[in-house]
Amino acid sequence: MSSDYAERAKRFGLSSKEEILELVSASDATFLDVRTKGEVDKEPFSKVTTEYTVVHLPCTMNDATELTEKAAELLPNKDGNIVTFCGIGGRASVAKEALKKLGYRKVYNGGGLKDLDYLSSKS
Repeated sequence: MSSDYAERAKRFGLSSKEEILELVSASDATFLDVRTKGEVDKEPFSKVTTEYTVVHLPCTMNDATELTEKAAELLPNKDGNIVTFCGIGGRASVAKEALKKLGYRKVYNGGGLKDLDYLSSKS
């Protein structure tokens, strides 16, 4: 584990890579991409893997309005596993907390897109 990842894990409450792998292996997890449309266009999640369901609802460190307004429609299962991710983990942390306030029970911070590269090697 790099020191950058360890620092961000502590700062933003990232779930461990082992925990994410375990939950996606045992269930149908949904990945919530909270990056901007420009970030998604430049580097889509499909570049890492096409194996999982991905929902895009952007938020910032200070504003999760779009996420909270559209969550019930796009993420109807409040008991399903949801892995949030963004550029480095900060916005994903905001999204995780916003979803928990809405009653979602199983929300995990996957960190940044680059942190999810281990998913492409899942068999």
